[in-house]
Amino acid sequence: MAIAQMNWGRMTHPLTHPDMSELASSLDAVYRAAEQHPGFIWRVPDEDAARQLAALGHDPQISATVSVWTDLETLRSYTFSGAHGAFLARAREWFDVVEGPQLVIWDVRADHRPTFADAFDRLAHLRDHGPSPCGRGWDG
Repeated sequence: MAIAQMNWGRMTHPLTHPDMSELASSLDAVYRAAEQHPGFIWRVPDEDAARQLAALGHDPQISATVSVWTDLETLRSYTFSGAHGAFLARAREWFDVVEGPQLVIWDVRADHRPTFADAFDRLAHLRDHGPSPCGRGWDG
């Protein structure tokens, strides 16, 4: 067994805007660090993420990631440490405050490859019904 996670936010500007340059220029390194982190299994590739988000009708300023990890502790370790942790601490510089949960986590087989449609459905269930086997946040 493993866990899948999806996190999302709405950027204050498109990634091409000058105010987003520091974040935009760091994304490859942040994703590479995730892929090298112990416990990382898989993430939706960037080109698939953009296509899936557009197909779901999301605003181009929505930034989201779906990934699979061996367990919650390795995901937590990556999230709050290194470059990702440093950028996360500064998220308000690049992301709007949004209502509702921005993270959903659920159990999957290690070989499962979830889609953004599945992840946003689970996020909606979490928002509407609270933590359940369908999805939970950090404390669920």
